[in-house]
Amino acid sequence: MNKLRRRALGLGASLVLAACAAPAFAQGASGRFVVPYAPGGTGDLLSRAVAERIAAPLGRSVMVDNKPGGGTVIGTQLAAQAPADGNTLLFVAASFVIQPQLLAKPPYDALQDFVPVALMASNPHVLVVHPSVPARTLPEFLAWARANKAAFASFGNGSSGHLGFELFKKAGGFDMVHAAYKGSAPATQDLLAGTVQAMFADLPQVVSHVKAGKLRAIAVGSLRRDAALPEVPTFAEAGLPGVQSQSWYGVVVKAGTPRETVQKLQAAVAAALADPKLRQALEPTGLEFIGSGSAAFGDFMKSEAARYGEAIRISGAKSD
Repeated sequence: MNKLRRRALGLGASLVLAACAAPAFAQGASGRFVVPYAPGGTGDLLSRAVAERIAAPLGRSVMVDNKPGGGTVIGTQLAAQAPADGNTLLFVAASFVIQPQLLAKPPYDALQDFVPVALMASNPHVLVVHPSVPARTLPEFLAWARANKAAFASFGNGSSGHLGFELFKKAGGFDMVHAAYKGSAPATQDLLAGTVQAMFADLPQVVSHVKAGKLRAIAVGSLRRDAALPEVPTFAEAGLPGVQSQSWYGVVVKAGTPRETVQKLQAAVAAALADPKLRQALEPTGLEFIGSGSAAFGDFMKSEAARYGEAIRISGAKSD
């Protein structure tokens, strides 16, 4: 992620200038930002904030269109069937590169059927445990997990939280039973109740519970400590270098979209993410803004697809 951020620094300034200089899309035309998730989550909030800000530089309104269902496949297929003219943007997260690998007959190829526009933001996963788990450090957790039959929750079968934990199990040399939930809220509630013992959670979802002593944070899956929980070490600091896990959010369009159109969209998104008001509104949710462009985002998705592919092979995960 550090490489992407470094590449984004020089790119961001040029893209903001390009957004001002590039010809606008046809006045009066409307665009659509397909979000394959239900309204209300962090990703939905980010997509709406960005859609509001890219309308002016593109010279057209941009409507957020929530199309949840099918493990994000319904919304993704909708965007895949749209014309390759840049009027339909697709909001993507890790599930975009995961779902095709879970299905026997995938309805789309994430790396071939779409063109990356921008990697917008991410937030780290944090290993949290119920207070009944005696471990307070990562070595203590690993020793406990190896000695006990326990269960870990995830916010969905084949989700980034599930597969990230599978890679953690391999790196740590332990096993736990997977309990899949349909979303972060029910998974967190069962963790709070002690029905399951551990979870890779989106950090913003559990900060308040950790600070209240209802959950214990063991390690964070980012390259550096998070400001929201500065006392919690990274996995590398705690003794397991190479363990990283996060949720990330980006924008793609249909393959075949003209390059100059992709560049205009990329510039508009970069300008939106640079807006101090957007950052002020969304940084409290735990988002780390990235803003890397098409090439860097494409490389990132390839590496994520390979990483999660390994986790799928290890776990034998399949789509529900």
